[in-house]
Amino acid sequence: MKTWISACLGLLLASTVWGVSIDDRCLQDGNSACVDWNQGLVIADGLGVPAKKAGTSAQQNASAQRAARMDAARNILEMIKGINVSSSTTLQDAMLTDDQIRSNVQGMIYGLRPVGVPRYFSDGSVRVRMEARLQQMVPQQALFRIPVEIAPPVEHSSNFRSNTPIDMGRVYTGLIIDARGTEAQPAMSPRVFDESGSELYGSAYVEQEFVLKHGMAGYVKDLEQAETNDRVAGNPLTVRAVGVAGKNKTDIILADQDAARIRQLAANLNFLREARVVVLVD
Repeated sequence: MKTWISACLGLLLASTVWGVSIDDRCLQDGNSACVDWNQGLVIADGLGVPAKKAGTSAQQNASAQRAARMDAARNILEMIKGINVSSSTTLQDAMLTDDQIRSNVQGMIYGLRPVGVPRYFSDGSVRVRMEARLQQMVPQQALFRIPVEIAPPVEHSSNFRSNTPIDMGRVYTGLIIDARGTEAQPAMSPRVFDESGSELYGSAYVEQEFVLKHGMAGYVKDLEQAETNDRVAGNPLTVRAVGVAGKNKTDIILADQDAARIRQLAANLNFLREARVVVLVD
């Protein structure tokens, strides 16, 4: 088994083959695998065939299921290499530099959760679906050790200007950042800056207990999805991003005026400390 895990981890050095999403919830797609960034899940299908030495139907089904689960695990491992942890680090980078993260990913192989029921085909093959939680791979404590870019992100796109009406007398239940059109990419540890380069939101600003369960931010493509998301549901504040920063384009820039008002709101409300942030992406 250890040899097989090592072989699977070697797949992280190969290139990802992008394909059609296997699940409508996913924002990032790979070869028989995808990432649901809203729920923090990596999902993969696996296909297995019966072992040649299997005699009875039960043995054939069991061996095909084992092979399918191993195939799903390989697909998950291939998928996660391109996941952004921060603006300058992918999960593959983090595994090469952080022993705890590498150990967590190895341990994840034993804890993959099956989704739904296996699908059997007439030739004896079986298709299964498995999933893993991102938070199991990179614990919250490790996010503080992930290298980040030091230079403040002061550049932004002149195509996007914010005219967000913010009622300073209202009680907001969360923050929705509309980053569509800015090329913003999902990340496990995103940061939000104002145009002057001052950080508004990041791993140092949140309660670990909440992030361990839900991650730093949710990512969706539809505004209605964002507004009804459990993370921010109630009375969320929606603001327009004016740009992105970082090598991986995961750090988001807000207009100075919007950022200043959000800071004032956050001083009396808990939505940033509780990571009640949803980002709209293309």
